Amino acid sequence: MKKIFVPLCVVGTLACASFTFAESAPYSTSRYQSVLDDSKLQAPGSNTLIKQGDFAGAYNDYFYVPDSGNKWMTFEMTGYLARSELRQMDEWYSSDSSYTNKMIGEVEVINPEDGEVDEITFMQIHDVSGNSNAINKPLVRLVWERERDGIENHYWAVIKEDACKDCKNYLKVDIGEHKDDPVKFEIRVTDSKLTIKRDGATISGLNKYDIGYWDHLENYFKAGVYNQTSGTAKVQFKTLKYYTQAN
Repeated sequence: MKKIFVPLCVVGTLACASFTFAESAPYSTSRYQSVLDDSKLQAPGSNTLIKQGDFAGAYNDYFYVPDSGNKWMTFEMTGYLARSELRQMDEWYSSDSSYTNKMIGEVEVINPEDGEVDEITFMQIHDVSGNSNAINKPLVRLVWERERDGIENHYWAVIKEDACKDCKNYLKVDIGEHKDDPVKFEIRVTDSKLTIKRDGATISGLNKYDIGYWDHLENYFKAGVYNQTSGTAKVQFKTLKYYTQAN
């Protein structure tokens, strides 16, 4: 765990004391407790680095609240295809018309343009890999990209357009410029329809987008940092929640 040691000296004396300032556990911040109660942490070395129900007092180099700057839930990772992500434990079908499942997060990707990573995934819908019909692919990824189609430093929604495990058919929608402030993203699914919003505004082309081809696959939400190229990335969530609401 990272720690900062700061010596405190009394002027005019030889006495000095050392005080330790360390990161803290996200669960100690009440606004994160509901999302953590329905999650486990997936990070290097373990598919379950922190189990559901074990978040009280838990933090590490990949998952913490800093003691300086933005005191928000922070995910930090170095390496190609390296991740530190919350994995929702509740699982659901996109075809369910009785309920709406959504994830809403106020998220900031920290100074990505200054680093080496060219693509950072920070929110997802993924299919349940343990099921017999699983394809082990994300339906949705929200990402930051350094450059795509001549557009630099923007967020993108990457939507898988089929339920074929080996096919590479994706819809890639520009969802706005990166900025050095939290952006509120919402991913909403109900009755085989997908809606994505940024700061309360629905993204053009992603309002009740038909995902009926995904109906037979069970799903969960993920959030954190997942490097798609080499380098170090940091993502902070000011707020993050999962919701299941009756229609």
